[in-house]
Amino acid sequence: MHYPCLKINLSKVENNIRIINGRCATSGISVVGVSKCFFGDAVIAGLFKKNGIKIFGDSRILNLIKLRKHFGPAQDLYMLRTPMITEVKELAGICNTSMNTQRETVKAISGQCQSLGKRHKIIVMVETDDRREGLLPEQVLSFCAYVQKNCRAIDMLGIGTNARCITNKRPKRKSLELLVELKEEIEHKLGINIQVVSGGNSSIWDLIENDDVPSGINQVRIGEAILLGHETAQYKAIKGTYSDAFILEAEIIETKKRSGGSASHRAIAALGLQDVYFKNIKAAEPPAVIESQSSDHSVIETAVKIKTGDIISFKPDYFGILSCMSSPFVKKVYII
Repeated sequence: MHYPCLKINLSKVENNIRIINGRCATSGISVVGVSKCFFGDAVIAGLFKKNGIKIFGDSRILNLIKLRKHFGPAQDLYMLRTPMITEVKELAGICNTSMNTQRETVKAISGQCQSLGKRHKIIVMVETDDRREGLLPEQVLSFCAYVQKNCRAIDMLGIGTNARCITNKRPKRKSLELLVELKEEIEHKLGINIQVVSGGNSSIWDLIENDDVPSGINQVRIGEAILLGHETAQYKAIKGTYSDAFILEAEIIETKKRSGGSASHRAIAALGLQDVYFKNIKAAEPPAVIESQSSDHSVIETAVKIKTGDIISFKPDYFGILSCMSSPFVKKVYII
């Protein structure tokens, strides 16, 4: 075995997909499977598709390229981050749909698509609860009118919003109601058929679970809830899901005696910032605390004696999984 390694329990991931996608489907909400945390990994993405998730979303072109190569030209792919103008050429060749807020960016996408003889769909993002990307509600109609008039290769597929990505604000039902109202206004005043109202991410799970999502919201973008089995407004566990589908293991390379008769033991693991930031992982077995970290060492304190060559396991959070999946130094091991 190569260490550090991230063990990925595919059965647990699949269980989580079934529960979450099934519950959303009951409410008439389709799930966009967010692949950025698992680096566009084809094995994990294959589980999403096998269990009914038809669309993948990512914020990195390289991940979307991997998904396109694996699933072929018919796969529906979303660029989840407002595209950079410098990546428009690649975007037009890879993605069906992108989230957008900037006139000049949409104009650039349209121009590129016209040169390729293609069309591109956009979801107009609206700022409601998060202070991340998005037009203010009062800017949406004029933005859509501009796109309709000036961007001939663009189809306005929908509108969307985010919550709980930057701020600590929980998503509000009234923000989702606002999206539905904006959809109706766009359709009435501009004659544009808005097919998708994308109500957010894993943070709106409680609204879904409690049947409190306003009628008209028909899409949600989910990654963390599936991978870690919790919603992201209060980080409550989702009933029936697993929280330990991803386990990071590292090898102990040095042990130290504590002075002063301390009952605790200190050791060093071959794990560092090149692999994952220590605040994004929590020791699972044996119980331990990471005291400090450098690029390639983690200093660990534990109540039980451990020896050189022992393996210590950690539960990563969302950003911990993201780091491990992105690091070339962390081996990925699939468990069925």
